[in-house]
Amino acid sequence: FELGNTYVVENKNDNAIATYDKLVSEFKTGIYAAKSVLKQGLIYYNSDKDQLAITKFKKVAADYPNTAEALEAVSTARLIYVDNGKVDEYATWVKTLNFVQVTDAELDNDTYEAAEKKYLENNVKPAIAGFTGYLANFPNGIHALKVNFYLGQLYFADNLENNAIPNYEFVIARQRNEFTEQALVRLSQIYLKSKDYEKAIVVLKRLEVEADFPQNITFAQANLMKSYYEKEDYINAVLAAEKVLNNPKTDDKVRSDAQIIIARSAIKSNDNAKAKIAYAKLLTIAKGELAAEALFYDAYFKNQDEKFEDSNTAIQKLTKNYSGYKYFGAKGLVVMAKNFYGLKDAFQANYILDSMIKNFTDFPDVVEEAKKEQAIIQTEEAKTNSSVGK
Repeated sequence: FELGNTYVVENKNDNAIATYDKLVSEFKTGIYAAKSVLKQGLIYYNSDKDQLAITKFKKVAADYPNTAEALEAVSTARLIYVDNGKVDEYATWVKTLNFVQVTDAELDNDTYEAAEKKYLENNVKPAIAGFTGYLANFPNGIHALKVNFYLGQLYFADNLENNAIPNYEFVIARQRNEFTEQALVRLSQIYLKSKDYEKAIVVLKRLEVEADFPQNITFAQANLMKSYYEKEDYINAVLAAEKVLNNPKTDDKVRSDAQIIIARSAIKSNDNAKAKIAYAKLLTIAKGELAAEALFYDAYFKNQDEKFEDSNTAIQKLTKNYSGYKYFGAKGLVVMAKNFYGLKDAFQANYILDSMIKNFTDFPDVVEEAKKEQAIIQTEEAKTNSSVGK
């Protein structure tokens, strides 16, 4: 036995294994037999030869039960099973040993530890398998809350958002905890991405109330107004947008979004007075496409107020400064035609509409609007016996 130990110290593992084998074969019932087999298992364990180590540890437990060596063999085997995420195999094995009592709590902890190890190593697939296995065996276990959150995070990061939903739902259904806020954020992102606004609103309303981080409150408010708008719930969309505008931490981009929600909701609700005010405010802060939209409505409302020349000036600014946003440019030209007709220039109005009908086929709704306006002009001109060519 001491010779085997010496070989171990000298890192001559093959010689050590052979020496211990000789001892066990010649003195199977001797006081060093269990120690020798255990030593072999430890040599394999320290050499990362896990399966050979397990074989030796199981032999110690089977041949030398109720010994200190058997208990150490089981303890070291447990480390291997946990490291390899095979706690189920460990549990099955130890249940056959009458000298070891393993509680459900211990197995719960071991199963979690094995999966967590893979998670902390960023070893995604084994971590998912480990956490999934944990929940299969311990759906309401000691670590169920953490496991559901971590599993949701893994699925979310792996673009498997739908898989993450039940895990995040589990987290937010529990008493408020360290994972609640992040789970609410992630769950709302999933529902928003899939355009499930009904469910998104439920989660966002909770996030708005329960969030500790100001950016999450802003996120909840901004997406609540958008979700309500998408559901055509314009009253709540406006109320949510006004909350956004009253939040001092809201940046200009989100303020622009809030103003556009208010303005569009007012248009959809035929509340032109409110829309006019909202678009005027938007015009002072908006950029890009939103600025083009706001400028179009500036021209539109000036036309409604019979300020035809001012309306044309706004449209000229729109076509010059925002030429990349052709849809609003096209809609602006319809308003310009109305302006010229209002200025008693039916020829110019008709010329613009003719040109639009021929050249803006990419925007069928605008072309249809141009045709309707042209029909109105032709009808009105016919009444005064002024010929307007088609």
